[in-house]
Amino acid sequence: MGRPIIGITTAIEEKNMSLRPHYIEAVTDLGGVPLLLAKNDDEQSIKEQIDVLDGLYLTGGKDINPSTYDEEPHPKLEAVEHGRDEYEIEVIKHAYKRGIPILGICRGSQLLNSLTDGTMYQDLEAQYEGEDLIQHKQKSNRDYLQHSVLIEEGSRLHKIVGTDKIRVNSHHHQANKDVDNKDFIVSGRAPDGVIEALEGTGNTFIMGLQFHPEDSYKFDEPSKKILEAFLSEAQQFRAENK
Repeated sequence: MGRPIIGITTAIEEKNMSLRPHYIEAVTDLGGVPLLLAKNDDEQSIKEQIDVLDGLYLTGGKDINPSTYDEEPHPKLEAVEHGRDEYEIEVIKHAYKRGIPILGICRGSQLLNSLTDGTMYQDLEAQYEGEDLIQHKQKSNRDYLQHSVLIEEGSRLHKIVGTDKIRVNSHHHQANKDVDNKDFIVSGRAPDGVIEALEGTGNTFIMGLQFHPEDSYKFDEPSKKILEAFLSEAQQFRAENK
């Protein structure tokens, strides 16, 4: 049967395709086969990319273009990558049709939410309406578990990590604001109320995280459990559809 093939999105700009190697290492170390997805605008090509996958890993990167969720750019919006949102939206749509597991990290989580009429903070410091906003774009090393996340009891995430509180690494200035409860539930929040995890309401594994387990799975058990759960679902999909 073989190991599950995991498509991993990449950043592609003028001269380079780039991806932090920790995504590749995590998939490989935990029993998957990483396959890097190259951005393009050919619908048939995109469909055929997804047709060979057993799971989809939406990676972090630059800001989502606010036109994706029908807003104009806020003054604090940072750089966006031309064409990436359009490509990844098509990728997600084909992944939904196939029913493969999806794990969205940082911008990946935000893009999943944007596709279901969710809203976003283009910049937390400028737009967040709550009190006592904590630092979400940490200045420490990427693998440092800077702040806590409170996990919703009964959620898929709670069942995976087996606890109602974890610590995470945090590298975002944007965040999901409102979630369409028909498609997603919020399964984790930071102490200030900012959404840190969401998951699909259906049976298929669809999870979005604002933090980065690929940077901490080697020493942090909850991070490892999340990635293992995703790969286990991909392995099950492969077994049932090959």
